[in-house]
Amino acid sequence: MCTVTITYNDNFDTIDALIDKIKAYGATVVNEKNPEYNPEFVAKIQRGMESYKKGEYEIVEVEDLWR
Repeated sequence: MCTVTITYNDNFDTIDALIDKIKAYGATVVNEKNPEYNPEFVAKIQRGMESYKKGEYEIVEVEDLWR
């Protein structure tokens, strides 16, 4: 599996035909024109990063991950 990213101008008239052709070959097309993230998720990640910067984290050894 591979991922191909296409960046194009919204005025590009033939992009719809290209996307239809790609779909015809069985590919999955994801349109992320304006991707939005859940604000609660973003806030949680930001809090985690702040805690990490303050040294508020715990190191877990690989051997202990599944105990």
